[in-house]
Amino acid sequence: MKIFLLAVLSYIIGSFPTGVVIGKKFYNIDIREHSSKNMGGTNAGRVLGKKAGIIVTVIDIAKLMIPTYLARRYYGIDIAAIIGACGMVGHAYPVFAKFKGGKCVSSYMGVMLVLNPLSALIPFAIWNILKYVLNYVSLSSMIACVLSAFLFKFFSPENQIAFYVMLAAAFFVIFLHRANIKRLLNGTENKTRKKQA
Repeated sequence: MKIFLLAVLSYIIGSFPTGVVIGKKFYNIDIREHSSKNMGGTNAGRVLGKKAGIIVTVIDIAKLMIPTYLARRYYGIDIAAIIGACGMVGHAYPVFAKFKGGKCVSSYMGVMLVLNPLSALIPFAIWNILKYVLNYVSLSSMIACVLSAFLFKFFSPENQIAFYVMLAAAFFVIFLHRANIKRLLNGTENKTRKKQA
């Protein structure tokens, strides 16, 4: 399998709009018309409920594990990181959803699970703590992705190309959260827990 074709396949798989499909198919709701208008798992959870949010998140994690795994098996870990990043671009700018997609947190962790599972699982545990300590999913997610990249460097110091690709991917996640960052600075970002009256 040629690397270019695998990159295209990864983009196409990444483009699958999980949250949109589940919302329309099972709830008759387009989640892009509600709350943050994002098609990722966090917004799916807000609009469709916790169960749907978990399902969307799991699928978004799993979908990029497939091309990343194929790339790692046949071409090595550095190429796998690049192929995974192509899938992240598809998730952020999906050809099947008018190029308006998610913010790639789940996709990032799906890629990292294949590259180095500990570099995904440790940040996931920390993310769960941070989202309650900081009370912001977006901020916790950005921190978790950057932490994941540096954990990868710690656990796999020999894979320099993969590290730089995943570090760039982490900053891509931050870029996709630019509206959230603006709301964080303005004090208007959605909180994990609503303030008790």
